[in-house]
Amino acid sequence: MRRAPVARVVGFNLAVLLAMLLAIEVGLRLAGVRFPAFYRPDWDRGYTLRPGASGVWTREGRGRVTINADGLRDGPHQPRPGPGVLRVAVLGDSFSEAVQVDLEQTWWHQLEQRLNTSNPCALRRGYPQGVEMLNFGVGGYGTGQQLLTWRLQARAFQPQIVLLAMYLGNDIQDNTPLPRADKPVFRLGPEGGLVIDNAFRASAGTRFRFSFLGRALNELLNRSALLQLANEAKNRWSGGQPLVAPAPAPGRPTMHLERDDPEGWTVTAALLRQLRDEVRASGATLVVTSLSSPEQLWPDRSERQRVFREAGQDPFARERRLAGLLKTLNVPYHPLAEDLQRKADQEGLVLHGFQGQNLGGGHWNATGHQWAATLLARRLCAPGEGP
Repeated sequence: MRRAPVARVVGFNLAVLLAMLLAIEVGLRLAGVRFPAFYRPDWDRGYTLRPGASGVWTREGRGRVTINADGLRDGPHQPRPGPGVLRVAVLGDSFSEAVQVDLEQTWWHQLEQRLNTSNPCALRRGYPQGVEMLNFGVGGYGTGQQLLTWRLQARAFQPQIVLLAMYLGNDIQDNTPLPRADKPVFRLGPEGGLVIDNAFRASAGTRFRFSFLGRALNELLNRSALLQLANEAKNRWSGGQPLVAPAPAPGRPTMHLERDDPEGWTVTAALLRQLRDEVRASGATLVVTSLSSPEQLWPDRSERQRVFREAGQDPFARERRLAGLLKTLNVPYHPLAEDLQRKADQEGLVLHGFQGQNLGGGHWNATGHQWAATLLARRLCAPGEGP
C-alpha cells in the first residue's frame, strides 16, 4: 500500500534533480562557460585532436582554438599544394599546437608570413606562390607519435618540407621506451630496428574510451557545458592546477636538466633516422628545429646562471648533442634556444609564461612565438642555411 507514495516521492525528487541540472546547463551556456574536449581517443596514436572542436583554452594563457575538419589546430587546407606553392608540414607537440595563444599569434603561422614577406628568401626561391605551413602539432606527442602522424596524416598532404619542432625539455624522456597507458612507444628490436609497442591498447583507460559507454560519454561531453565544467575540474585537480590561476610566484626556475639517458637518445636517433628516410622516400626534405625550455630563458638572469652553475650543467647541452646526431644523419638543424636567450637578455623580454599564471614558466607567450618565428625565418631565408 505504501509503494505508490514512495514511487511518487522518488519520481518527484528525480524530476527536481533533472530540472536543477537543466537550469545549471542553461545558465552555463548563457554565461559562455564552456570547456570543450579538444582531444579524442585514437587507436594508433593514443589520442588526436578532435575535428570541429572549438572554444577558448584557459588552463594556461587564453587562446581561441578551432580544430579544422582534418583534426589540425590550423585553418583549412586543400589536399594537395597549389602550383608554385612550397608546402611545409610542421610536426610537433604542445608548443606547435599552441592552444595558449590565438592562431594568428602561433610561431608557425607567423613564420609563414615572414617567409612570404622576406626579400630575398632562399627557401622561397623557385616557388612564386610562396610558402604554405600546415600544423600537425599535438600536445604531449614525442618523436614516435610524430613519426606516426607523418605516416597516417601529414604525408597525404604532399609537403615538400617537413619541419620537426623538437622540445628538448621532455622529448628525449618521452622517447624512452617506458610502459605508457595512454599512447604507443617505440623500442629497438633485436637487430636494432624500430618496433612499435601498442600495449596501451590493453590498458583499462583505453578499453573504456573505446567501449560503447566510453564513446557515448565522450560524445555527451562535447554537448554539455555542465559535463565539460566537471571534466575540466577533474583534469585540473588531477594535474594539481586549480580552476582559478594563482598569483605568480617568482623564484627558482623549474629545472629540466640534461641527464644521462642513453636509451632515450638511442631511440630518438632511430626515430629521426626513420623519419628522415620516410620523408625522403616521399620526395620531401626533413628539417629540424628545437625550441626553448623555461629554465633556458628564465627572466632572472643571475638566478638562471646560478642554478645551472650549481648543477654543473650547460644550459644548451641537449642542443649540442642533438646537433651532433643530426649532422651524422645529414639533416639540417636550426636550434632556437640560444638565440632566444640572447634576445631576451638584451631586451628584457619574458618569452615563457603568462601574467598571473607562472610568468617565466610553461609555454611560450605571444612574445615568445613572435621571436621564435622571426629568428627561424632569418635562418631559413639565409643563403645556404635552408634545406
